[in-house]
Amino acid sequence: MRRSLVAALLLLLALPAAAQFYIQGSEPAGLRWRQIVTPDYRVLYPEGTDSLARVYAEMLERVKIPVGATAGYVPNQEYKHPLPVVLHPYTSHSNGMVADAPRRMSLFTTPMYDPHDVTPWPEHLVIHESRHVAQMQFVNARPYRPFRYIVGDIFSGAAASLYCGPSFFEGDAVAAETELTASGRGRSSSFLEYQRAAFLAGDTRNFWQWRYGSIRNYTPDYYTVGYIRAGGMRSVYGVQDFTARYYERIFRKKCWPWPLFNYQNTVKEVTGKKFREAFAEITDTLQVRWRRDELARAPFMPSEQITPAERRYVSFESLCSLDGDLYAVRSGLERAPELVRIYSCGSVRALSAFSRSASCLSASDTLGRLYWSEIINDPRWELRTFSEIWYCGTDGRHRRLSHRTRWYNPSVSPDGLRIAVTEYPAEGGSSLLVIDACTAEVLARYDAPDGLQIVESVWIGDEIFVSAMERSGFGIYSASGDFRQVLSCGNSVVEDIWSWDGALYFCSDQTGVFELYRLDDGKAYRLTSSPQGGAEYCFCGDGVYFSAPGRDGKFIFRTALDELPSPVGEDFRTPHRYEFAEDLQAPCPVDRDSLVTVPEPQRYNRLLHLFRFHSWAPLYVSTDAVSDLSFENIFTSVSLGATAFFQNDLETLYGTVAYGAFPADKWKHQLETRFTYAGLYPKIEASLSLDSDPASLYYLQSFYSSFSRKLGFTRSTFEGVPSFNSMVKVYIPFNFSSGGWYRGVVPQVQAAVSNSIVTHGGLVPMNRVAASLRGYIVSSIPSSGIYPRLGAGLEAGWSGRIGTTEIFSPNAYLFGYGYLPGFLRTHGIKLTATAQVPLSDSYINDRYATVLPRGMTSFSTLASEVSNYGFQSRVTLDYAFPFLPVDWSALCPVAYVRNFECTLHADGSYFTLAPSGRSSRALASVGADLCVVLGNLAWMPFTTRIGVSAYWNFGAPSDLQPYHIGMVFNMDI
Repeated sequence: MRRSLVAALLLLLALPAAAQFYIQGSEPAGLRWRQIVTPDYRVLYPEGTDSLARVYAEMLERVKIPVGATAGYVPNQEYKHPLPVVLHPYTSHSNGMVADAPRRMSLFTTPMYDPHDVTPWPEHLVIHESRHVAQMQFVNARPYRPFRYIVGDIFSGAAASLYCGPSFFEGDAVAAETELTASGRGRSSSFLEYQRAAFLAGDTRNFWQWRYGSIRNYTPDYYTVGYIRAGGMRSVYGVQDFTARYYERIFRKKCWPWPLFNYQNTVKEVTGKKFREAFAEITDTLQVRWRRDELARAPFMPSEQITPAERRYVSFESLCSLDGDLYAVRSGLERAPELVRIYSCGSVRALSAFSRSASCLSASDTLGRLYWSEIINDPRWELRTFSEIWYCGTDGRHRRLSHRTRWYNPSVSPDGLRIAVTEYPAEGGSSLLVIDACTAEVLARYDAPDGLQIVESVWIGDEIFVSAMERSGFGIYSASGDFRQVLSCGNSVVEDIWSWDGALYFCSDQTGVFELYRLDDGKAYRLTSSPQGGAEYCFCGDGVYFSAPGRDGKFIFRTALDELPSPVGEDFRTPHRYEFAEDLQAPCPVDRDSLVTVPEPQRYNRLLHLFRFHSWAPLYVSTDAVSDLSFENIFTSVSLGATAFFQNDLETLYGTVAYGAFPADKWKHQLETRFTYAGLYPKIEASLSLDSDPASLYYLQSFYSSFSRKLGFTRSTFEGVPSFNSMVKVYIPFNFSSGGWYRGVVPQVQAAVSNSIVTHGGLVPMNRVAASLRGYIVSSIPSSGIYPRLGAGLEAGWSGRIGTTEIFSPNAYLFGYGYLPGFLRTHGIKLTATAQVPLSDSYINDRYATVLPRGMTSFSTLASEVSNYGFQSRVTLDYAFPFLPVDWSALCPVAYVRNFECTLHADGSYFTLAPSGRSSRALASVGADLCVVLGNLAWMPFTTRIGVSAYWNFGAPSDLQPYHIGMVFNMDI
């Protein structure tokens, strides 16, 4: 019982720890690094991006006091050493991350190609991520500081999961970026677009349903509900320092050390209401305000829904016209993104899978092509990505136009033969390029002034206009005229800039929702009026088509041109007032013009910073148990000892060092280390272990009986000689994903050797060498699905023991798998097949893969028996489907029941060509896994599956059980 309790407690620590041991990937090996060390930050950046690094270093120091004003802590105030901040300028993604084990910040410096607010990217990113640093100071404050001495940074992840969780962190950070800037996501129409449509349709739900989602009802990410919760405490209840009060309450004597319901009790203290009641009042307040805004925008133009509703939420975006037909990107709860053609009758035809990181479509009627930009991974380096220009014809087949570029948002010229694209160099800044639509040759280049970020472009004749951002907000500029501003849009977002009949059109959320505008002689006129606004407007025939949000999806609507309202002149000097956001008050605003002095850059020595021990535990725990996250492995891999985790700043070296003491007739001691080095083109994984158990001597021995002679493999020990084992694996995880398909090739070589000896005409260390080649291609998984709808993979490999092939036969194997659709869109089929054969007639068939049916994997005697067969194979079939979307929150915050899942499975194994003379043997098992899917469990904010797995076996010996029943426990992190 005591050991079970220890294992369970360790699991609670292991789960958030595993979540925090997050490896983003590595930069190209040839980069040299420099650093700028400020009082609270150590900014690491690739050589050649000094100006960019200085901007971020100054911004980090400039915002730290304002960011912490309502958080209760200033970033890094509870730590003696500066926080490592790693800049990643060579990825085309725009993101950031603050992690706790090891403690660090990562900033992806390429600006967003489709920004949803008007704050410049460095300011937006630094404010948001700095707020996360402030949020995590409590874990090193007294009285929690001793826990960090005991287990290191791993405690931060555990405490953050128990007390706060991602929705708290992200919602509070969005509130901070909104209160500290003139924009922020809280002043963007698109951020709460779905909640606005859902609330006005009467779908408010409770917090937990918005937080943990559903397979039946579309749910945006937890940033939105986190902001509604955080902003509501400020706007509805006037508690501007709610975050500081939340942390303060953790340390009160009546709550500490385990205030598991701290958030609910803090809400009770400041509002006098239970959390459910308080959140309901917040959503009711938003509903009333949005209803008032909607009535103020009335009357609305008539419109007709073109695309039909589906069983589950579906969205049509990136609408475009080519040769009189409409094209769009469709996605939804049951659909991964796909390019579709929309006919005039409203019917929709799927053409091809589509990327989740693609820009809007732009059409060339001359060439019959649709163009877009798409973020593409480097084949090897995870933190070097590109944004390339792709195109397709009416058949939907994808073709690449540019290679290894950083080009975004293509805009086709009126003649259809040239394309304007936005370029974001890794060193910072932005440019507009004109390229050939057939060859991608650069024809012209326009560099934007410092401080101006080009977003999209449009052609009016041979003149090019761009939408762009600067400190004062969005605007439209003439790129051909030295970036002369032709319209200032202030703090309103501008997107979908396009032309028709010689006029410039764009969308903006100036009224609180996105509407269509036309630019005439430097003045903007609003042309549409819709209840929830619209986007991706497109003139086709005698109507305007657009995508409009609603509770059940974003559908394509049509309004006749003669039914459009009269144009209304718009004054962008007075932006829409978002009541929720305006109620957020910053007691210490950011002074954008304050002078911040940062030191001169220094060289960063990667060798001196190769090892960074960040977490440890006074127990031995197998790293396999942490990665597998199963109760069984945690239970069987815990013992007396110690474990230390290390990971360097650049995430190129990470691993563990552990000592374990295991009770037995005689105590066993083990010292081991495992590590991965990703700083070279091939990745290298290695492990070393030293064990007090003696090394072994293996040899063949003859056993005689009255009627026969048998040859067996016997083991003796070298007393006093501890055993030593080592393993090295070298592989290259090539990534060739694009167009909504994940593709890869992984060549791998692995070798293991120990100081145990095999003798047969000589002395050879026990060893094993293996080589394999794996390839795969699978489609994206829709959010309500379990498997990809289509996909396949194949792996071929060889393994053997060098110097002992007379005893151990080398082995070749082939493994394949595939995915197919099920009867419904959320159902899926997974098929696998494995075959392996010996490559010689040695005494022992040394198998590389287990091919028993899954219901018989615990039958060790049977496994030994079938190992004598030459050809071994197994096929499996799984049919998985979710059902019963209960969305039950009565147990929250302890657990949220989302739905149930069932996986029907069948396995068949076939063995033949046995040395004993038996020609073949067949085994099989059938059964099912039945699981409840939880949005969280025991405050851990990770999707969890708990259930039972049952198999019925066929062909097993009669002395073995014909069935197997086991527990299913899986946590996604």
